Amino acid sequence: MSTPATPRKLSSTKVAVQVIGFLIGLALLGWCVKQAFSPENQKQLAALRNAPVHLIAMLIGANTTVLFFSGLSFFFALRPLRKLNFWDLQATNAIATFLSYVPFKTGMLFRILVHNRRDGVPVALIGAWFGAVSIVMAITLLPLFAASLLTREINVKWIAIALSLGLIGFATVCLLAWYLHGTRGMAIMRAITEKLGGWGWARKLVRSTFVRTAHGGLDILASPRRVLLLVVLRLIDMASQALRFYLAGMIVGTPIALDTCVLLASMHFVVGVISPAGTVGTREAAIVGTATMLGLENPQAMAGVALLVLASEAVVNSILAGVSVLRLGAHRMFVPRERG
Repeated sequence: MSTPATPRKLSSTKVAVQVIGFLIGLALLGWCVKQAFSPENQKQLAALRNAPVHLIAMLIGANTTVLFFSGLSFFFALRPLRKLNFWDLQATNAIATFLSYVPFKTGMLFRILVHNRRDGVPVALIGAWFGAVSIVMAITLLPLFAASLLTREINVKWIAIALSLGLIGFATVCLLAWYLHGTRGMAIMRAITEKLGGWGWARKLVRSTFVRTAHGGLDILASPRRVLLLVVLRLIDMASQALRFYLAGMIVGTPIALDTCVLLASMHFVVGVISPAGTVGTREAAIVGTATMLGLENPQAMAGVALLVLASEAVVNSILAGVSVLRLGAHRMFVPRERG
């Protein structure tokens, strides 16, 4: 088992940036709330109060699906290299997703600590694992985002753009990973460092256990079948995220076209991933900004839609995170798990 990771101490500047970013997110959330409760959106509020139960249930189901398939992506990505308990990994994913609302990348830190200290996965392999998941996420999401941005509607052209870009990304990732993985890839890296001559530190680094372990992560992407599976899982995830906006729009009386839902869901997801100070407020403000950019009628109404998505998501994430704490055990989360 690898030596447990010791989190690096954040500098006062980084702490200040994270705190300020979180406060800005809260301010943006407050602005969205104000927009949602504006006089122009009173019909939305009335529609929400009288929302059909089956639509609320479907929205809750869509949020649950998003969380479940996100966990599936992590599980199947690591499967060739390490076999972790399926429900423990889902529990870790649920808690980490809930912790993403707060700053300091708490959710990511939680994942690393649990998988390293509890599951015994080396930090180098965790980095490669998360990197592989992010790469698959990019080659799945970016084609959808680009197609929606270029066509503004789901049609033959949209399908052609998304499929073409997706195939290019898929082929590029698989070919590069296949060429650079295994002993051949390590030999290539060592040959490059040898040519660098005086860079002795580079030769030592490429021969280190850390780099060899991280390099093993390329095995995740070297199999086209596995990458295809991860892409399909991510597509189901993104379809569920788009469905959330479609259902939320119906509930508040602001119908949203499916193609627009794809674009809004993509922006919502991307902003949530890159936001350094937590997801609260930033995603919702991005939705209103995207609606304005797209020239949608009454873009302020999107604030109500985004807040409903946030509220339903928070309910699901908080409940499942609580159940997941019971699953992992609050006192055993960072304790090495017994292996039979």
